[in-house]
Amino acid sequence: MRLTDGIPAAIGSSVKLKLSLALVATFGLTVGLAPWAAIRMQERQLLRAARAHLSALQELLRTVVTASMIARDREAVQQVLEAVSNHEDVESVRIFDLQGVIHFSSRPEERGRRASAAELFHYRGEADPAMLIRAAAARYTLVQPMFNGPACFSCHPAEQEVLGLLQVSLSLERTQQHLASLKRLAVVATVIALGVIVAGVWWALTLLIDRPLQRLIAAMGRAERGDLSSRAEVRRNDELGRLAHHFNDMLAQLQKAQEQLKRHHQEQLARADRLATIGEMAATLAHEIRNPLAGLQGVISVLSRGYRDDDPRLEIVREGHSLVDRVNKTIEDILHYARPSLPHFRPIKLDDIVDRSVSLVEGEARKAGVQILREASTANRCAGEAEAPTIRADPHQILQVLVNLIRNAIQACPAGGQVRVCNCLRKPAGEKPLACVEIEDNGKGMTADELAQVFNPFFTSKL
Repeated sequence: MRLTDGIPAAIGSSVKLKLSLALVATFGLTVGLAPWAAIRMQERQLLRAARAHLSALQELLRTVVTASMIARDREAVQQVLEAVSNHEDVESVRIFDLQGVIHFSSRPEERGRRASAAELFHYRGEADPAMLIRAAAARYTLVQPMFNGPACFSCHPAEQEVLGLLQVSLSLERTQQHLASLKRLAVVATVIALGVIVAGVWWALTLLIDRPLQRLIAAMGRAERGDLSSRAEVRRNDELGRLAHHFNDMLAQLQKAQEQLKRHHQEQLARADRLATIGEMAATLAHEIRNPLAGLQGVISVLSRGYRDDDPRLEIVREGHSLVDRVNKTIEDILHYARPSLPHFRPIKLDDIVDRSVSLVEGEARKAGVQILREASTANRCAGEAEAPTIRADPHQILQVLVNLIRNAIQACPAGGQVRVCNCLRKPAGEKPLACVEIEDNGKGMTADELAQVFNPFFTSKL
């Protein structure tokens, strides 16, 4: 992977880095733009001052030259131009006629030559001076027309309106050097300021944000590995400090809940162990009872052979035989409960298994004074189709489930209560048909705590 590929990922995964970049960019623009704006303003002021200085110098030269020309002292004019050019900012001063012939110049070698066509081009006969700016040569040039007047009529014809052009060129090299120096200072100051800002922002984010976050992340990591006793260090009362405080409170609650869950789990294991022991005892007891029952059943069978069909004692023998069968069936149920077997699936009719379940608990319901309402498939309220479905299931285990549910409903009802049992076939749109059995009672119902443990095989409210 290239280095440039990891930069966006590093920025995206670090709040500290993103905040640093945002703050540095903001402060950098502010610190960087302010000096450059000040330099631009000073540059405009310096250039305006140079232009004002050029205009004042040109006006002074025009007055001096006019006075010297009236006095017919041409050499004085040349001397004045040469003296003015000795100033470090004055680059050249020239006087030439409308044909471009240079009559006076701060550079004596130019006298008698012609001015360039570009210099003459900027004068079009206007009374105001023309300001020429040559950026490449870093100079300001002012071209001022010198008009004819009554004092000049002795030397020049009255109909000649313009006698010549006064050209003054002012060098801007020193101004530009000063601006360049200011720009270099601004660059150095900006770099230093940005360095200080970057260091300050990085230090502040490290101290105020990054370190508290790292401590909080470390505590989260320990909690994620299962150490709920770990706590994040809280040193301040700001947002991060309150976040760490809330995180510690959450860990304390989780630790308390974990301890409660462990205790509950241990209690459930102990209870399951006790129930398993009871189951084994019940299975042993059932075996011990089953053997005498087999002998008792044989004795009753032998006794029934010695009675005539119209003997009233035969009915008593048959009733005893039925009671022994019932006890034997109860023992078989206890063995099934104590030693659950793998389910053996086969097709069964749901109506038959429901009817058998109801018949097994009807005696218990009568003793409790509870009425069982067995609704037929054609008159049920299960919100399904009136159809007796055939399902694949273990009949004994389904029967065991239904008997337990109906028995619980009976035990939850007061005397005079009702238990409704119905079954149907539901066909949700786009899904497979579902066989449904509903067992509803009008008892006291279940609390929220009891409902939360309804699928706990070792939970009961009757102990």
